Amino acid sequence: MSRLALVPLLACALHCQAQPLVETLPGQGVWVDPRFKQSSPESRVRATVWFDKQFLGDGSAYLRRVREFKDMGRTRMRSRVIAALRAASKASQEGAEQSLAALVKSGTISSPRYTWIVNGFTCTTTVANVRKLETVPGVRKIFHAGPVRRPRPPSTAEPIPSSWEGPPIKRPPFEAGQHQPLWYIGKLKAAQVWKELGVTGKGTLNIVHDGNFIASPWITGNLHRNPDEKSNGRDDDGNGLLDDLYGYDFSRGTGNLTRRPLPPGRPHPSILHGHQCVSIICGRGSDNYPFQPGLAPEARWAGVIASSQIEEAVQWAIEQGADTYSMSFSRPGLGHYRSHWRKLMEHGSFCGVHFVSGAGNYALEQPIPLQMRIPEDIPHAVFAAAGVQRDLSRTPFSSQGPVEWRTSHYRDGRVDKPEVCAFNFRVPLLPPLGGRPTTTCSGNSFAGPMFCGTIALMLSANPELKPWETREIIIRSATDVGEAGFDFQTGHGLINAFEAVKAALKRK
Repeated sequence: MSRLALVPLLACALHCQAQPLVETLPGQGVWVDPRFKQSSPESRVRATVWFDKQFLGDGSAYLRRVREFKDMGRTRMRSRVIAALRAASKASQEGAEQSLAALVKSGTISSPRYTWIVNGFTCTTTVANVRKLETVPGVRKIFHAGPVRRPRPPSTAEPIPSSWEGPPIKRPPFEAGQHQPLWYIGKLKAAQVWKELGVTGKGTLNIVHDGNFIASPWITGNLHRNPDEKSNGRDDDGNGLLDDLYGYDFSRGTGNLTRRPLPPGRPHPSILHGHQCVSIICGRGSDNYPFQPGLAPEARWAGVIASSQIEEAVQWAIEQGADTYSMSFSRPGLGHYRSHWRKLMEHGSFCGVHFVSGAGNYALEQPIPLQMRIPEDIPHAVFAAAGVQRDLSRTPFSSQGPVEWRTSHYRDGRVDKPEVCAFNFRVPLLPPLGGRPTTTCSGNSFAGPMFCGTIALMLSANPELKPWETREIIIRSATDVGEAGFDFQTGHGLINAFEAVKAALKRK
């Protein structure tokens, strides 16, 4: 488990008096998402509800509370914020329990799925019955979270493929010159970090949120293992999940991260999407795998798969002690429900997690400001990486900013995005069975992991850096590759891992 997850109970008890207070959402009455009116009264929908007590109250609270934690390290901040979030959730559940039980008993709503990362719950109901949620004590906002999806099956003891199983692999210390780095490693100056600063990502945990993971020696050598769980078909750590050893598929309710196994012959790149993202962050060469693909080769990783369970995925990551959370996906057309994703990431940021996303691949399909969507359009708490080609020219498909925030809760208006850029064109696609890469892949799905790997190096050098401090360093140390200064295509410039890690060490 990450050092950030090992918070002594005594310290938590000593700080309970000084926990940051939760705030009250502004306004009077209960706000109901107008999107419900677009469906017939009998339509079944998912409703996501916020209770009135949240760690961040109004839409501008993130930057205000950043100042509150100016003199506190990430470890202590993480402990205090998690405690505050859990306490708020417990109190709100107790206040609403009786009313919600009555609605469940009458068949008005499904059993509520509570979350603590955002104090609230999600349930299914009809459009006509949404109004009955307004009577529940503490309810302040009700979001349209989309149509009813197929219910998640109960956790099952689905066998984890043998390629994932086995005792943890003990590898020798990383040697910078042992395997040839892939070309983007040099361009981002990660190899210089290893050689001159001796920083390789050790001590960090990177969560990769994707749709499928293939095991291979490129990535299994530094796979995180949940220390309190065993592969026995039981919930050993008491978190409600069976066999969540290396991550969890929250959509299917299983610890098996391989939805689509490796087929014979040359696999389609989509099957290798998760494998490729992990490899860029922290993959490592070995015998028959004679290249170095990862920016942070001694970092660890775990995988999560989730569609409508993003809250549970982030909560699991935090409980495992995650340092970064990589998201190479994009969700358009969420309306006011964008606010829920943003609140989730903002709260997670105060829990010490660095959320990273590619900028998207929609420059040829969507107008500005719609090219960057959730989660990459979230200000401050989510770091977005656009992409350039090997010669530093911009790729035509790379989404560009700015983005627009005008929801019921967030009224920022225009927001400058992306933060920086990395490489997103003809990136070597690693063959899971080893050997030399013979094909490539393109997309900002791979620029985001390069951002994530850089952050892992920075946190390996200085674990107490808070997300907003890390963001500031990366922006200031980036190499300008577009128009002078910030631009909406490449942000503040190309990531410079060497300068970023040097700056991180100076703040130690």
